[in-house]
Amino acid sequence: MKKSLAGIVLCSALFSSACSVELVETDDLTDTEAKVELAQEEKSKQVQPIEPSTMKVGNQKFGLFSYYSSFDHYIKLAKKNPNSLEESYALAVTEPFQTNAFGEVKGTMYADYWFFTPPKDIIPLQSELQALSDREESLYIAIEDALKKSAEMLPGSDKTVHIFLANPAYTHGKTQELNPLGFALAQDVIVLFVTSILNEEDLQHTIAHEYFHMIDMERGTADNSMSSTLLEVAVMEGKAEAFARMNYPETKQDWILNADEKITEETKALFLEEKDSPEIEIWNDFYYGNPVVEVPPFASHIIGYDIMQKFLKQHPDMPVEEWLELTAEEILAGSEYATLKSN
Repeated sequence: MKKSLAGIVLCSALFSSACSVELVETDDLTDTEAKVELAQEEKSKQVQPIEPSTMKVGNQKFGLFSYYSSFDHYIKLAKKNPNSLEESYALAVTEPFQTNAFGEVKGTMYADYWFFTPPKDIIPLQSELQALSDREESLYIAIEDALKKSAEMLPGSDKTVHIFLANPAYTHGKTQELNPLGFALAQDVIVLFVTSILNEEDLQHTIAHEYFHMIDMERGTADNSMSSTLLEVAVMEGKAEAFARMNYPETKQDWILNADEKITEETKALFLEEKDSPEIEIWNDFYYGNPVVEVPPFASHIIGYDIMQKFLKQHPDMPVEEWLELTAEEILAGSEYATLKSN
């Protein structure tokens, strides 16, 4: 009996030991898996640098940065962490953009702009990314052609172009003027927003328009925009649109169509009355529209375009380089807009 009991105790000890060893091995395996998972998670957060394609027009260089891969990264992060879209978008998109555009991350300086809002509609965004992959080459060609044409007409310093997917939330049910295809953020930085149904001619027109704004900033003729008057803002846009139409005269912009019907004599009189105002509320009235005072949306751009067209009609041989340097008051006086009745 004692021998048998000893054998039972020994077997129990061995069994316990075996269980203990097996348990340790399981724990080690779990730790390894956890480490692998953690490493994969950290790797998923790492952003691969974007290598730009480059082009040269004369002595002027352009760097084209496409953020398709950044948006793909954002989509993966958004699916994994749906409650951390702001952080994921900053990590995958806006921080790399700021580094590429400005050489450093400038905090919320640009990331807070409405057009950098993290897309929340992840499935539509993923569908757009897939659809755009089929048009990537043709869009690149269109962008390069537009930059070349603009730079040949009005040379400037080196520029970078940043190609984003448009946020699906801003591409449905919005008018063309309130859903722009691009912005000149600085004298050497332009951001474009593309969709799978984008008209390439419209994109090229936008590039020419925004390119002019970059040159305008580069020359110092668009400095201190926050203290600009309503007239200065309108003429600035009128100049950019005139330049774009010189490059792409056949492109039809929706906001220009039936412009004479949109701007009444009363609207024109109100504009001339408020032309020296730097107040943002006045700007907004003439940009977003104010039905109370019968100002249509995008009125400042329409009026600025009209002023510039009347100026060019009076001065058909004046080169771009010359009228670029003229002040808004000089353009207004030379256009005779204030003395002419709307056609």
